[in-house]
Amino acid sequence: MNAPYRLLGPADRVRWWQAQVERVVPAIVTLVLVAAMTVPIFASVPILPHLGLLGVFVWATFQPGLMPPWLAFLIGVACDILFGLPLGINATLLPAVALFVRLVEARYGTHRYGFDWLLASGVIVAFELLQWWLLALAGTHGPLTPLLVQAATTILAYPAIVLLFASIQRRLQAAR
Repeated sequence: MNAPYRLLGPADRVRWWQAQVERVVPAIVTLVLVAAMTVPIFASVPILPHLGLLGVFVWATFQPGLMPPWLAFLIGVACDILFGLPLGINATLLPAVALFVRLVEARYGTHRYGFDWLLASGVIVAFELLQWWLLALAGTHGPLTPLLVQAATTILAYPAIVLLFASIQRRLQAAR
């Protein structure tokens, strides 16, 4: 550890460590959600929501400092590797989502939950359409319908992810 850390008292050291944990929680939770998407489900269409997209969107909306675009890029790389997609599809789109959310938040500031859900719905549909287009450019062209089904399940899963992340956020706040 560095010298300033040694100068901290016991209570300050605990607060310092709690702050460090708070910084990595969004990345860890989002990566766990991405890993959960690899659970084998025997269905002809992708019925699981894109939890990585929801993780990036929700953390970028409510804690933008904890979901910078470079972290969304790393999560996108993990998505591409775990899902067997050409490297760069999610790694391109997830940072774009994080940047877009930052721009919207800077422009509109605080707003209601309905606005967030409507914004998320638009972002999700645009994400899936762009993913389909990028997959076609990468030579792995497929039908659009499965991605639209995934967009619908992702939109429907938005409230549950917001509740989960809010619960995690409250627990982190209570630990202070």
